[in-house]
Amino acid sequence: MLSRLFDPLRPLSLAPVYGFFAAVMIVLCAVVTPPGQTPDEQNHFARAAQIAQGGWVGLRTSPRDSGGYLPSNVPRVMGPFDDLRFDARRKVSVPLLNGVAGLPWDDRRPFFNFGNTVIYAPVTYLPGAATIAVARATRMTVLQTSYAVRIVNGIVALVLATLGIALARRGAVYLAVMAGLPMVMALAASCSQDGILVGLAVLLAGVLSRIEPREQVSPRLWIGVAIGFAILSVSKPPLIWCAAIPLAFGARGHRLISAAPLLLSAVVVVFWQRVGIAPVKIQFLPDSGVSDAGQMHWVLTHPTAIPALAFHTLRQTLHARVLEFIGVLGWLDTPLPKGFYRLSYGVIAAALALSCVALRERTALRPTRLCMVLTLGTMALASGSVFLSLYVIWTKVGGPVVEGVQGRYFLPIAPFLALVFPRTRQPGRVCASLLVHQLAVIGVAVFLFVTTLTVGTTLAGRYW
Repeated sequence: MLSRLFDPLRPLSLAPVYGFFAAVMIVLCAVVTPPGQTPDEQNHFARAAQIAQGGWVGLRTSPRDSGGYLPSNVPRVMGPFDDLRFDARRKVSVPLLNGVAGLPWDDRRPFFNFGNTVIYAPVTYLPGAATIAVARATRMTVLQTSYAVRIVNGIVALVLATLGIALARRGAVYLAVMAGLPMVMALAASCSQDGILVGLAVLLAGVLSRIEPREQVSPRLWIGVAIGFAILSVSKPPLIWCAAIPLAFGARGHRLISAAPLLLSAVVVVFWQRVGIAPVKIQFLPDSGVSDAGQMHWVLTHPTAIPALAFHTLRQTLHARVLEFIGVLGWLDTPLPKGFYRLSYGVIAAALALSCVALRERTALRPTRLCMVLTLGTMALASGSVFLSLYVIWTKVGGPVVEGVQGRYFLPIAPFLALVFPRTRQPGRVCASLLVHQLAVIGVAVFLFVTTLTVGTTLAGRYW
């Protein structure tokens, strides 16, 4: 058995390599990160708890308050650690942690305001909600439950991403690198939905990478792809643009069924907008000059100002967004070593270059022009929609720079870039050359090993 494992003539498998290191990183992030120390984790946990008790749609009690009635100990578990944010000198107080560790799920339910997550569709919160339901039935404490939700969310994200990498016939190395970035791991090991969304995007990219427009595809596969894109879109509406990518993979004479992902996504987004968002949406930052309606009016009446807005935003914030995309941990207040960012740049560039190597192989299947145009175009539109949405809901009217944008918002978009690379004819291989394949898998393993050490030491040094 060991001789087969180390047989140089047997292609190494990329998916298990990713799965192993990702599992280690998820456990590290889940255990070492203090309660509530990923962006909006308390509010994500509150949304999952609300869904667990049957509150699929939230409540708006005033123009400034939206959320739901939750057990009073929910905010008491994560709230005491708020002073850790943005101050690297502060460490976790073990007596404080022990003090909240025994808080149970109580019956007193005051109103809890979590207006920025109550608008999210419940689908990607179902793993966390189910975990909370089981935890409450087994009398786990609130703190224990929050850690259980982290682990379950991490498992779901891990399974989705690993399966996507295993299925991928285009850009598999690129997908493994993207899915193994520290930011992805930190989000996966939290109470947020974001890690699951990245895993789902990797899975959808992996499935689509196997399809050729000249081949007939089972309607059941298209139904599954449509459901996947609908979940992405209803969870993060800017991603609805990516639901148009499957149009490039429909066989001639069967284009209509390839439109199912886009059509279903549009239906569920409109449905949730009317049922789940409109009744509970509040105006964010009203005292800072932010107005959704006012900003939309400004955008529509100042179209010539948009290029300057985009230029100034990218010039002032692009570098910070790139670092956040790779990984700035905690509440975006815990950067990684500068050397790791430089390493990540090199590894991402190498993954992109390796994915293009197949262009020189006669047996490789190149993507169609329609596939390249749709993929790159929809990714650009989805990214632009992220900026537009934050300009409307988080930036004062007429502001010269888009506020509130974070690098993590682009993580579910990035996996689809794999579809512009050529398709390898040999399943389980990143290219025809066995030597290059072996070196690529080993290279990914080394990068993930370094990432694991970096994430673990950075979090431990920051909080403990």
